[in-house]
Amino acid sequence: MATIKDIAQQAGVAPSTVSRVLSHDSSMSVSSATRALIISTAERLHYQSPRQRKQAKAPVQPSAGNSAFLADPQLSLAVVHFLTPSEELGDPFYTSIRIGIENYCHKHNVALRNTFKSQLTANRHLLSESQAVICVGHFSEQEAHTLYSMNKNLIFIDSNPLQKLCDSVQFNREAAAEEVVSYILKSGAARPAFIGNSETRLHVFRRMTQAHGVYREALCKVSRNFCIESGYVAMTEMLQQAEIPDVVFASTDIVAIGVYRAIQENNLRIPDDIKVVGMNDIPTSEHLNPSLSSMRLYPKEMGEAAVDLFLELAAGREYKKDVMLGYQFIWRDSFSQAELAK
Repeated sequence: MATIKDIAQQAGVAPSTVSRVLSHDSSMSVSSATRALIISTAERLHYQSPRQRKQAKAPVQPSAGNSAFLADPQLSLAVVHFLTPSEELGDPFYTSIRIGIENYCHKHNVALRNTFKSQLTANRHLLSESQAVICVGHFSEQEAHTLYSMNKNLIFIDSNPLQKLCDSVQFNREAAAEEVVSYILKSGAARPAFIGNSETRLHVFRRMTQAHGVYREALCKVSRNFCIESGYVAMTEMLQQAEIPDVVFASTDIVAIGVYRAIQENNLRIPDDIKVVGMNDIPTSEHLNPSLSSMRLYPKEMGEAAVDLFLELAAGREYKKDVMLGYQFIWRDSFSQAELAK
């Protein structure tokens, strides 16, 4: 049986850190990546707290005296993540969604089990027996229908492949991208660039820059991964061309970090030589040099909203519901609002 010490050794942190993270100590100062690593390690080792082990041996009926500490036996929720734990560590957006779900479940005494897209068949019983399943991220149509065959109460976060059949929590990805690109065009950019993968942000960038006559295929770099390295490689390639961009739209802030590195290694300055805009507004963004302008999204709140949808289903809601969260552009030094006034 796994112990706190076992988790600490595998995660490379102190046992006290593991203990406080697993007990949801709100005063604990730890990065989202470290928190996610500890939680995923505990799940992989099938760790059970002393209270959980005691409950397994002798189930305790909730009462007025203990209901604030024990998960409600009537509330059982499964979560399917499309990223593996190691992939999630490199993406603060999805780490924040996980934290939002787990903290909110703890607050509302919901029994929660996590699994992954690659383990659907192995976890068929878990998914079928849960009252609902939250599906985090992006799933193929086939994967979505497989999930639906196991459990009709699906709640998708950041996508909705089954449309009216399921609940969902999203933000308007197209409108958010349109706002970012509109600022780039209003700044008078002559050579705007895009770095990211083939999805809504790319399609919006192409459509709007083509309509304004400033689209250049050579300044549009598409990769499969949202990572620092993909941003670095794409930006390095752009800087070897005869025409270099004057503004770069990095599809995520993680990609933007790689863009920064390539620009600075080539002795160019942000924003004087090249302006950079990101999306997600991860905590690191305001601490980059210069600070990164980015579209702020609300991933932790997306996780909380999905649990709220589950609680409504558990209370008897029969119709499907889509929740659309907002977004806000945060102006910083890498692309200032003053550019729009020129």
